[in-house]
Amino acid sequence: MDTPTPSTRPAGWFDADDAPPGPDLATCIHCGLCLTACPTYRTLKTEPDSPRGRLYLMRGLAEGRIAPSDALVTHLDRCLDCRACETVCPAGVPYSQLLEATRGQIERRTRRASLARLAGTWALRAVLPHRGRVQWVASLLRLSQAPPLAAIARAMSERGVLPRVMAQGLAMTPAIAPRAARPLEAVARALPAGARMESRAGGLVFHPAGTRRDVVALHTSCVMPAFFPALDHATVQLLLIAGLEVRVPAARTCCGALQAHAGLRAEAKALATRNTAAFADGATFIVSNSAGCGAALRETGHLLHGSPAAEAATSLSTRARDVSEVLAHFGLPEPARTLHAPEDPARPLRVTYHDACHLAHAQRVREAPRRLLRALPGVELVELPDADWCCGSAGTYNLSQPDLADAQLVGKLDRVAQVAPHVVVASNPGCLLHMQRGAEARGMRVRQAHVVELLAEAHLGAGH
Repeated sequence: MDTPTPSTRPAGWFDADDAPPGPDLATCIHCGLCLTACPTYRTLKTEPDSPRGRLYLMRGLAEGRIAPSDALVTHLDRCLDCRACETVCPAGVPYSQLLEATRGQIERRTRRASLARLAGTWALRAVLPHRGRVQWVASLLRLSQAPPLAAIARAMSERGVLPRVMAQGLAMTPAIAPRAARPLEAVARALPAGARMESRAGGLVFHPAGTRRDVVALHTSCVMPAFFPALDHATVQLLLIAGLEVRVPAARTCCGALQAHAGLRAEAKALATRNTAAFADGATFIVSNSAGCGAALRETGHLLHGSPAAEAATSLSTRARDVSEVLAHFGLPEPARTLHAPEDPARPLRVTYHDACHLAHAQRVREAPRRLLRALPGVELVELPDADWCCGSAGTYNLSQPDLADAQLVGKLDRVAQVAPHVVVASNPGCLLHMQRGAEARGMRVRQAHVVELLAEAHLGAGH
């Protein structure tokens, strides 16, 4: 086929509504450094399943050389959006931003509906942005964890009666606390001495004992208050003993990360706009204890570029921090407790650290959590080989692409077995649940814990 001349070349496939920028698509120099960093390329060994290959497909769409096809969409869907390629890219290609913009165009203009996709899209649009609805879902799942439903669900999973996505989702669901124990207001019953909670029209404010060192705001995400309330509670307590005033705006909402990954750009932008308004009160830092949420908050300025909220969104992005960064920056008092091996108080607790993709690659945070762990008495921190390789969780990827997700999980757990820790620490709940499911299936006796959990055990004591 003759190559079209500039005058006859067809127009690009992307329309003008939120298209990936052409100059950014042209930044890739095809050096190949991204290949071995990419989980799907390491697994599949096919060029279209590498960052370089996917960028070539996106350029083809932009230049009008190709149109979306089932094969093209499959290659883009297989990407975990882990951003490991961005870490090694010498040209600074903003790969994740380009991928998500392309997915947005495909989702809006060509996506074929299936029952699973319709259900997922409904959940992203109608459930996650509403804290009350997420709490309702958590309460339903709590019923399934009690006898006799738990035994019935387990038997159905083992016999293959349940669809794989449902069986895997139930296996990953953490033990859910009673409804009364979940609200952040419950922290008031266990505040550090001298600290106090104040309820205002705009939300909650937690005041530290003594002189306030600074003011931070806490973004609690959509699922953490329902599925991991103890992590949010411990986060507030640790920030308080670091001498920080903690504000929790009532108007906060879902970070929009999962919506952005799925191509639901309008929904992601609407959520970003709401969070921009909610966190406009001037707190020095906006704290997140979920790597994926923190990365989304740091992208708010980019996502709302050109909108009326752009300036405030950029301010939010520049103030967003992972909880480990804030605690390492301000420092914590001496731990109240020495940690130790579970089977022998005379031995140290052997800990390894998994770098969640959206903390290490998206937020460039690696040392802060390690520094906090090294400071804990009784902890022996051992480095995990390939610590920043994706575990396969990747938001909802472990449900939508279970085979590829499990391929990454096998490699991650193989490396965990090499160092034989008592505890694997990470800073993203999704990683922990995914690795816990895999470890239990392999019979590995290793605990998966958020960095906040170990810090709380050492600084706040047992039963914090």
